[in-house]
Amino acid sequence: MKFSKAEIEAVIEASPRTTVPFNKLILSDTYQARLAGSTSKMSITELAASIKESNVLQNLIVVKGVRGLFEVCAGGRRLEALTLLVANGGIAENYPVPVLIVPADKALIASLAENCFHIPLHPAEEYTAFAKLSAQGKSVEDVAAAFGVTPLVVKRRMKLATVSPRLMAQFREDKIGLDCLMVLASVDDHGKQEQAWACVPEWNRRPDYLRQLLTQGEIESDRDPVARYVSVKAYEKAGGTLRRDLFSDDDKKAYLLDGALLEKLATDKLQKKAKQVTADGWKWVDVRVRYNYDEFVKYGELRRTRREPTEQEAAGVAELQAKATALHDQMEALAEADADEGDEDNEYEKLETESESLQARIKALEDTLSVWPADLMAQAGCVVYVGNDGTAALKCGLVRPEDRNDMVQAARLAGESGEDESLVSLPSPKTRPVHSDKLMRRLTAHRVAAVQAELIDRPDVALAAITAHLAVKLLVDGYRRHYGNDDALTVSATNTHASLPSEADGMKTSAAWQKMDAERATWAARLPESVDAIFPWVLAQEPITVQQLLTFLIASTVTGVYGVERSKQSIDALAVALGLDMSKWWSATGPSYFNHVSKGRILEVVTEAVDANAASPLAALKKDAVVTGAEQTVAGTRWLPTVLRVGTPEKVSPSGVADEPPLAHGEEHVEPNGAIQRVREPALVE
Repeated sequence: MKFSKAEIEAVIEASPRTTVPFNKLILSDTYQARLAGSTSKMSITELAASIKESNVLQNLIVVKGVRGLFEVCAGGRRLEALTLLVANGGIAENYPVPVLIVPADKALIASLAENCFHIPLHPAEEYTAFAKLSAQGKSVEDVAAAFGVTPLVVKRRMKLATVSPRLMAQFREDKIGLDCLMVLASVDDHGKQEQAWACVPEWNRRPDYLRQLLTQGEIESDRDPVARYVSVKAYEKAGGTLRRDLFSDDDKKAYLLDGALLEKLATDKLQKKAKQVTADGWKWVDVRVRYNYDEFVKYGELRRTRREPTEQEAAGVAELQAKATALHDQMEALAEADADEGDEDNEYEKLETESESLQARIKALEDTLSVWPADLMAQAGCVVYVGNDGTAALKCGLVRPEDRNDMVQAARLAGESGEDESLVSLPSPKTRPVHSDKLMRRLTAHRVAAVQAELIDRPDVALAAITAHLAVKLLVDGYRRHYGNDDALTVSATNTHASLPSEADGMKTSAAWQKMDAERATWAARLPESVDAIFPWVLAQEPITVQQLLTFLIASTVTGVYGVERSKQSIDALAVALGLDMSKWWSATGPSYFNHVSKGRILEVVTEAVDANAASPLAALKKDAVVTGAEQTVAGTRWLPTVLRVGTPEKVSPSGVADEPPLAHGEEHVEPNGAIQRVREPALVE
């Protein structure tokens, strides 16, 4: 049923306006278009606060009822808010309420017009209005009281009003959701807001991804271990700049902007711990904000030894173990007893807590018996750093390469005195690496991208890879896992593909990256927008579709970027299974390789890829000319650095093709010079 504008205006024109005492108003069951109870209680509270501050600004529409009462047919929310104010003592029961009295036969028309033709205020206007109130001198507390909200709500609405006008216009057009608008408002820079929003693809316009873009280079106080170690309070006291997110549920969370200051504060704090450790007798103690394994990979390690306990210590351990055994027997007996279930559970929990306490005391005593060999500590040292838990951590017993000989001599003397020489684990002396850390990460990143690109076409290999990965995680004991190869997949569903451009310049222009990115876009477009709808959608697909999706997802988790050249890489087995030929995905050019190695190395590459005659003319040229000449000479040869060749134990040619089968453990091989080489199984070291 439709009503013309003229009909509605005629009803309003003919109806008198007056005031009626609150206690004469009742909600109509007959003429009310809006269902009772359909309004959120929070909005009623806010409306009540507004009425108390500014009175009833819009009249209620009523119909004369019996016994001098008036039935409210439009304005139920205002009536409910007035009822709340009367109950709270905010207004009197006879408070004069402005009303428009309409005839009973026109009441439903008026109620529908009130609710259907009313255009609610857009949230953007609300945010702007709050900001204007503040500009007029109203305090946050005054505005909060006037609208029945908390001061934090007022601050947030005012903050939303500061978003870039361009983005606010999109919000008005429902092109930006409120959840994303709050993330954008968390930073003040309009340019940064607009740039971040422009960088978010339409299919990935999620608040968490947008926040990730906006906070690049900032340090989260609650997640970064170094920030937790230093503390926001100490950082601010030192003059550090930070940004707080007004829309965060955690009012203590902050984004720290001065990384250099944070690291200095952490280093200064760690120095105190280092002084304590130095007194223990180590040769050296270094301080690092973070422990980087690659930095210390060339160091040897000293192992702890167990000293003999004193009579008192041995007696203490024996006594605790006896008590633990007795407690265990009591718990076993209680578990088998036929007693009241509630009492039994309480007693069992009490014994269990006591047993855990005893075990902790036993472990603490055993730890005191594990010591560093005092006569070897003088050749080793420690690194003090911030651990992942945000506390000071220690890595002790490290042996510097230059102390290798002294440590070997000290260990030999210790062995002669009856101590175990195996307490020291020293890496073999290493020459200067051919490839820098940065170049290695570039090369291995391209290898990962290539394996990902190859893998999405091989569901058989992907299924085998994930099955083997899960079998290792769930079926193989911890000891064998510890001494096995690195994982080739991150089964926790980390998108390693997204991180590859940060490892290698120009990654996004590579064929492997583009193939994966196109596949990602295709699947993202096919999946339902709602997370809850994805599982039902997958269930409804043909098996081949599910297999293809699983294959792509597995490929996206392939990992294996390294900063140092290794004899084995985590994705070697995948590369072999795929028949990976990196020359299809990578070639040696100036930007990709030659610019990052020495002139001598370039000549070695040309000699290996072509021959010595090709390398000879380049020897007299300057580096830039050598790079250009090498690039032209090597082009088309399919030469690859060792790290990009198929990682089998076989000998491989410069193009990655295997030449001969490997030697088995214990097999002897006669070298051309007549020497006999026996293949030995590598020793396991800590």
